[in-house]
Amino acid sequence: MSTAQFTHRKLVAWPLLAGVCALLLACSGGEEAHPEPSTPPTGSYEDFTPEELVRVFDIRESDVPVRELPGWAPPKKVVVVVPEEWDRREERMAFLQEVAPGVELIPVKDRRDAVDRGVLADAQAVLGLGCAASTVAAIGPEVHWVQSGSVGVAGCFTSGTPPGETNRILRDRNIVVTSIRSMTARAIAQHSLTIMLSLIGGMDIHAERQVNHVWGRTQTDVVKDKNLDREFQDHTLLVVGLGSIGTEVGRLAHALGMRVIATRKSSNTGPAFVDYVGFSGEMYALAREADVVFASVPNTPDTQEMFNAEFFDAMKETAYFVSIVRHPVVNWDDLKDALRSGSIAGFGTDDLPQSDFELWDMPRVIMTPHVSDYSNRYRDNQFLLYRENLRRYVAGDRMLNVVDLQRGY
Repeated sequence: MSTAQFTHRKLVAWPLLAGVCALLLACSGGEEAHPEPSTPPTGSYEDFTPEELVRVFDIRESDVPVRELPGWAPPKKVVVVVPEEWDRREERMAFLQEVAPGVELIPVKDRRDAVDRGVLADAQAVLGLGCAASTVAAIGPEVHWVQSGSVGVAGCFTSGTPPGETNRILRDRNIVVTSIRSMTARAIAQHSLTIMLSLIGGMDIHAERQVNHVWGRTQTDVVKDKNLDREFQDHTLLVVGLGSIGTEVGRLAHALGMRVIATRKSSNTGPAFVDYVGFSGEMYALAREADVVFASVPNTPDTQEMFNAEFFDAMKETAYFVSIVRHPVVNWDDLKDALRSGSIAGFGTDDLPQSDFELWDMPRVIMTPHVSDYSNRYRDNQFLLYRENLRRYVAGDRMLNVVDLQRGY
């Protein structure tokens, strides 16, 4: 099979399925017994107030105002990355400037552009560069705040020579790191649900048959798979990692009629649409109940290869494993063994190791190339968080989405 055919086989049915998902969610929304979580305004991102931002996106606010942290002072110069839309830089800067009068805002295309122009040397804050070793090596001595442009901040903990040196530097310099956690949760959850429903409905099988011009409607040729086409109300979804993304996936699945159970590290409480919330150690017992497992835990030293043979053995043979976790959190050899042996029914992901072509060609595997956070609102939401955190930093207030440099997220 050619690369084009393979791509077609994996993806051809998805736009139709996404539309069906949207219709189902719209139709089921009025039947939910629990109060519907707050939803964002449908117009411009400028419609948000600071209070709406925190409430709608369920964003974490720091315990301590930034003015009380060592090294803080009102910033004079802030470097801002404006990726992929350089022609909109004046609009983006004007949006930020409204909450930072008197602060010099310097737009850059990327880290290399910032280094070449020498604008990091005397800046006090950097928005959009993250905290990988290359960024920490490039920033000047006055930088006290780094706003990541992504949800994942593994570079803050694993990068550097030796590994982890970047984390030591960040802590020694009292640098505050913030992420855009929660701002992409809806897009990632909707994408993840599309993968999940594709597996449940066998869309990968139907797409392959379409490529091969097999109609498969007659009694002798219809797709017959014990794992397919069970109605949503007959499914139990286990969310491992009930954070912002896991919570949104659970909400959407519940709206379709699924029973939702979950685990989380911090507590055993959750929203009304989650039937049961257990602690992390209960995930093996809960996996035995699940028809779909959704993995959304952060990449930390405690989560390395937590999805391994022991976990896959605990799952039902008819259950699907759907994951958006970073590569180190999954034992990929154990996952492939589970798929080969039939101890799980299938696998869906948005972040597969690119060089693992064996998984690419295995049946009942649906994958996308790390694009789940892409949406029409991605950059708007990103700059919305930038703006509010910039306002708070200038005023010395409590920051949003502060990364705990000790815990790993």
